[in-house]
Amino acid sequence: MLSYSNVDLKVCGITTSQSILTAANNSIRSLGFASNNLLGPNTCNDELIKNLIEECDYYKIESVLLSRYQTILELIKQIDYTKPKTIACSYFFDKTNLTTIKKIFKKLRIGISVNPESFNLKYFQSISHLVNVFYYDLNVYGKKRIKTFSIHDCKNQIRSLKTLNKPIYVGGGIDHKNAKLIIKNTDPQGLDISRSLKDSNNNLCEEKLNKLLKILADGVSL
Repeated sequence: MLSYSNVDLKVCGITTSQSILTAANNSIRSLGFASNNLLGPNTCNDELIKNLIEECDYYKIESVLLSRYQTILELIKQIDYTKPKTIACSYFFDKTNLTTIKKIFKKLRIGISVNPESFNLKYFQSISHLVNVFYYDLNVYGKKRIKTFSIHDCKNQIRSLKTLNKPIYVGGGIDHKNAKLIIKNTDPQGLDISRSLKDSNNNLCEEKLNKLLKILADGVSL
């Protein structure tokens, strides 16, 4: 039996203290911060991310930094300054690079961002012993538009990723209408949701959050 209520919820694209307070008040355990070196909405500069991560530490919420840096030195500098609990690398770093990060930041969790157009199972297999979590995004961000893949297009990739026995969070266009479908098709460790839980000011909306949590708590599926 698959229980929807056992699926973790990570809220990404956090840009305000108000969102962190709302998350804390509703027992959300993981929040994501998108570096402004990324394409896509709701990004922050390093100074703001550092301050928001300090607030997460106060509430004992896991902070996940999503970064697009392509060089190991840039990434190390950013991690050292912002001090996230988890880094989600948006570019492929080889085993040597990831080993270096592990040695420098011994408590840091390493996540790998994955999307349908950059999927490379052999690469993921080669670094899986260094990785704590995979973040699979149904969205592919370009300079001018966002391309969203359906879960039916991606479920085989996600299932093959599950053979590595690492937690997988699935995100990209997920809301209260399709969350159960995503879970049913992929059985992930968690959902990674952003815009569908925000208000017009990009604050985490308690009403939308509770609606999703209620839907997930209400059902059990085969």
